[in-house]
Amino acid sequence: MKYNRFSIFILCLVFLLQACNEDKWLEEVPEDFFSPENSYSKPSDIDGSLAYIYGKVRATFDGHSGRADIDLGTDLAMGGYSYETGAFGDYPANLTPTTGIVGTRWSEFYKMISNANAIIGRIDEIPYDDEDKKMSDKAEAYFFRAWAYRGLAHLYGGVPLQLEELTTPKRDFERNSRAEVYEQVKTDLLFAVEYLPAITEVEADGKLCKAAAYHLLSEIYLSLNDYDKAIEAASWVIDNPNYHLMDTRFGNKSNQPGDPYWDLFQMNNQNRNSGNTEGIWVMQVEFDIPGGGGDKWNHQSSYKFERYYTPLYWYMKDTEGKPAFIGPTTQNGGRGIGTVRGTTHFTHEIWEGDWNNDLRNNERNMMRDWVVDEPESVDYGKKISEILDQLVAINGIDTMRWYYAFPTKLTTIGDHPVEVLGPQPEKIEQGIMNSSSGNTFLDQYMMRLGETYLLRAEAYLGKGNKLKAAEDINAIRNRAQASPVSEADVTLDYLLDERMRELNFEEHRRITLARLGLVVERTQKYNPYGGKTIENHNNLYPIPFGEIEKNTEAELEQNPGYN
Repeated sequence: MKYNRFSIFILCLVFLLQACNEDKWLEEVPEDFFSPENSYSKPSDIDGSLAYIYGKVRATFDGHSGRADIDLGTDLAMGGYSYETGAFGDYPANLTPTTGIVGTRWSEFYKMISNANAIIGRIDEIPYDDEDKKMSDKAEAYFFRAWAYRGLAHLYGGVPLQLEELTTPKRDFERNSRAEVYEQVKTDLLFAVEYLPAITEVEADGKLCKAAAYHLLSEIYLSLNDYDKAIEAASWVIDNPNYHLMDTRFGNKSNQPGDPYWDLFQMNNQNRNSGNTEGIWVMQVEFDIPGGGGDKWNHQSSYKFERYYTPLYWYMKDTEGKPAFIGPTTQNGGRGIGTVRGTTHFTHEIWEGDWNNDLRNNERNMMRDWVVDEPESVDYGKKISEILDQLVAINGIDTMRWYYAFPTKLTTIGDHPVEVLGPQPEKIEQGIMNSSSGNTFLDQYMMRLGETYLLRAEAYLGKGNKLKAAEDINAIRNRAQASPVSEADVTLDYLLDERMRELNFEEHRRITLARLGLVVERTQKYNPYGGKTIENHNNLYPIPFGEIEKNTEAELEQNPGYN
């Protein structure tokens, strides 16, 4: 009874205060919990909100659930297991309006948009000592809104445009056209290119700069079929003296055998302090720092390419059925479990005719074989390729999951933190990975100059200027010591193959193909499992059923084929 009497007293007091000064009470800003009114009161609040969006971007495209649909079921990748029934091997079952990733992609992009809208709508009310800093912060918010709407438009087609902060529930969304969304993205990016800082003036590694906005603007102009503007935007980056393709050795392993492409993906070589002038926007991944993206604290946003994209080689038995490996080791590529693997088109076909020339296909950059390292094995010191037929016959080795080629950029061979080795001293000395390992510990390229060249090549191709397109493609191929492509051989298919050679598992492959309307065509042509089940409407994702269901005051139209 004491609790109830006290509650009634407080309730009466509240009503009394409300009656005495209702207007002031309604306008009062709460001070003891976060609300929109007190969360955006000073520049540091904007910094925190922008940091939250950076984290969202990183988590949205990390190396496991955040990337699986972006790579799987395309011309690039398929499942290492359950490849016929899962992993986008069975499109009718794996891609529906109620599929989890369909709703997750939608909601994550709109969360970024919501936070960007809040910044854009409130920043002018916040006193800044530095006006340039204010405009730069505002430009970051515009960039992120553009980046999120770009992802939505590429994946879903036309989506609702919401350009102001929502403070009350809204259930009457209607879809704008894809072209309208692209136009809004363009408008936001034009603000961003004006006010974002130059790369030499950014506050910290990983922060956005003008070149990132110009790079993305080039892609959006391609989406709008404005090829001249796409060329102009890409050229701003390519011709900028602060950027250059890394065609000479650099970074912390430049004194070891290697090549410039390999150097791009070595530890601590992604940011400009390594001498790297190719990175445009680099997502920072820090080991064992809460929120760092490469740590034990934040597994949902950890880059796990190594765990899910590299083979389960360490399960292999020798010709006597005994262990062939001492375990998963740093020198062999880490603790992979073979969930996602490249298609044969990626691992073999795109390299044909230039197999031994293209540096991107050499043994440093594309791991294709392992040497038995268990001293007690009868096959100790032999390459798996030398005894593969015997292993298949004797042990039924799973060549879909345990033994396949993968790009070494997905892991940190020989460079894993000691904390994920061992923990016994002898195991650390052997390089054996412990059970908590599996992350990729590299900073991740969101954009780099190699892709900018290929965007401009696509624009030149769109204009019918194959000569200039070939020149841009060959800038990339020359760095890789690959044979130059002739003007006559430049096609969109060739360009997409070159993107695969250069940008495999960096670019968001499904988003690229969806932008071009080629998810279905390329998957049917190059993916032996998803290609059998994919249907014409799968170029786009369905609108999530949950979004349609709760939009009770207007019709949120479903994409054709998903009804």
